[in-house]
Amino acid sequence: MRRTRKRRRRIASPILAGLILCTVAAFSLPGLNRVPIRTVQIHGEIHHVTRDELQELVVPFTSWGWLRLPAERLSRRLEELNWVASARVRREWPLDVSIVITERRPIARWGPDALLDESGEAFDPGGPINRTLPLLQGPEGTEKEMLDRYRAFSARLGARSLALDELRLDPRGAWRLDLRDGPQLRLGADSIDLRFERALSALDELAGERETEIAYLDLRYPNGFAVAWRNPNAAARKQGGRSP
Repeated sequence: MRRTRKRRRRIASPILAGLILCTVAAFSLPGLNRVPIRTVQIHGEIHHVTRDELQELVVPFTSWGWLRLPAERLSRRLEELNWVASARVRREWPLDVSIVITERRPIARWGPDALLDESGEAFDPGGPINRTLPLLQGPEGTEKEMLDRYRAFSARLGARSLALDELRLDPRGAWRLDLRDGPQLRLGADSIDLRFERALSALDELAGERETEIAYLDLRYPNGFAVAWRNPNAAARKQGGRSP
């Protein structure tokens, strides 16, 4: 019985090798290289990339045929579209092409004309900007750092039912937070985490005050903070701002 199995294996291997060679040879024929693509299917949640944009890019590539389609090149071209974060192109048997597109998800505005996606990459939306998104503004190259900071600050503020509307980093490295329907927090350039914790404590201390009357909290003091009021009369009623 063992000898019979060995013989079968020896016979099967040349047959299998022959089938593979025949298949490779068949798909190497010049005529088959020009086999047309039957369908192109596009998948993904697409809200901003238009059908015309996709058609303009994809249709010229279909002239290559199914076997010769340069999938990686088409992927790169699709990823040049403003709203496309990634594009995966692959051939599917028998003569179809599948394209999976992942759109950018905007997290915040970046400066006056751009958006930041969830990976911290700035991009031009190529149209109107959603002004309800929070505004992040800082030097070029600080996009990811600012998005990380925004997420960390927002998580702590959200626990107090507060929302961060603007986050700014100036060229000297000083941070400023503008709370929605609340005061501005000036943290300066040093000991940011410590000063932010002090700001949270200050907000807790001032919880009984009308937050809309507070213009800003200045945390750029070694051991305390100062309060600036929108209405000078309010400052007199509240006996001025806190200080170190």
